Amino acid sequence: MDLERRLYEALRRHLENPRSTKPDLFKIPPAGSIKETSHGPIWMIETSYDLGYLHGRVELMRGIRSDALEILDPCCFRDGFDFLSSAVVDTETTGLAGGTGTYPFIIGIGKWIGEQFVVRQYILRDFIEEPAQLAAFASDLDSTGSILTYNGKTFDLPLLRTRFRINRMEMPFSNHIHLDFMHSCRKLYKRHFPSLNLTYLEEKLLGLERTEDVPRHLIPRIYFDYLQHRDDNVLLPILNHNRDDIVGLYLLAQETLHRVDLALANSCEDDLLLLALGHIYYRSGNTQRTLELLSSVKPQFASDEAIDEFYMLRCRAAKKLRDWETATAIWEKMRKTGRFGHFPHVELAKHYEHRIKDSKTALQITNLALRTMEFERQFISESRYRSVSESLRRRQSRLLKKCGML
Repeated sequence: MDLERRLYEALRRHLENPRSTKPDLFKIPPAGSIKETSHGPIWMIETSYDLGYLHGRVELMRGIRSDALEILDPCCFRDGFDFLSSAVVDTETTGLAGGTGTYPFIIGIGKWIGEQFVVRQYILRDFIEEPAQLAAFASDLDSTGSILTYNGKTFDLPLLRTRFRINRMEMPFSNHIHLDFMHSCRKLYKRHFPSLNLTYLEEKLLGLERTEDVPRHLIPRIYFDYLQHRDDNVLLPILNHNRDDIVGLYLLAQETLHRVDLALANSCEDDLLLLALGHIYYRSGNTQRTLELLSSVKPQFASDEAIDEFYMLRCRAAKKLRDWETATAIWEKMRKTGRFGHFPHVELAKHYEHRIKDSKTALQITNLALRTMEFERQFISESRYRSVSESLRRRQSRLLKKCGML
C-alpha cells in the first residue's frame, strides 16, 4: 500500500471514530471521588480492609513479626524495616520500557490507618493531572517510614523517581527503607514453583485464584483505549488488578514470614523451604545453623534434584565444620547414588589419605575415580577432563609409592 492510500485510510478511521479533544475532568467518576491537592484535582479510589479479612485462605493481621527479615534481607532488618508503618506500593504503567516516556497512570498505596488496611489508588484521567497524582501519593507517604514492593527496586521506584524529577517535585521516599519482596521470594521459592509471578505465588501460597483478572500485557493498551474513548468503566478491571496486587503482596509477606518462623522453630515439614534457608545461612557464614536445618530434611520424600542439592550443601557444611564423620557418611551416600560423578570419590580419597592415613583404601577409591572420569568425559569439557584426570593420576602415583607398589 502506497503512502497516499495509507494516509487516506488513517483519515477515514479517524473520522469514523474521532478522538475526544479534551477530557471532561469535572464529571463524577464511576467509583471513588475527586481529591483536591495543591496541584489540582485527581481521581482517587479508597478501599478499606478490616482485621480478619480473608484473602484466599489467609487472614489479614495487623502485626507481622519481622525477625525473619534478619536472614531474608539483613540490610532492611538492620535499618529497622517495620511492616506496621510501611506503605505497599504498586503502579500500573503505559509500558514496561521505563524512561521518560512511560507514565504510571495508576499509583496504588496500601497502609495501616488505625485498625484497617487502606488502599488508595490515584488515577490519571489525562497526563496534565500527573503533578496532582504525585502530590497525593507523596502526601500518603508522609506518615510511613518503609516501602514494600514486588520488583519495585527494578521498576516501580525508579519510574516514580523519574516522574518526580520531570515534574520538578521533591522526592518523597528518598529516606524510606525499601524492601523489594521479590528477592526474598526468589531465595525461598525458586525450588518450589516454575514461576515467581505475584499472582502465581498468591494462588499457590494464599489459595486465591484470580478468575477475572486482566492480563498484564493488555493493561497499557486498555489505558490508551480509555484515553481515546473516555469510558471510565474500562479502567475498573485494572483498578481491581492493582488493588489485588497490593493486598496480595502484604499477605504474601505475612504468610512467608510466618512459614520462615515455623521453619526456624523446627515446626516445618517443607523440605524445600528448609533447603533454601540452609543455603541462606551457609552463604551468611552460619554453617552450624545450616546443618541444624538440614537435619530436619527428609530426603526420601524429595525429588532427585532436591536430594542432590541437599547432599552437596550438607557435605560442604560438615567439611567446613570439620565434622568428618558426617561428611564421610554423606560422601558414601553420594557415591552410591552414582549421580555425582568423580566428586565424592575425590573427597573420600583425600580423607583416607590425609586424615585416616589409610593409603590402601585411598588408592582403591582413586582408581574408581579414574574409571568414573572416563564415563564423565562425554559430559564435561576436555580441559576439565584433563585437569581432574591429571590430578587423580598424580594422587594415584603418590599412593602407589606409599603402598610400596612402585
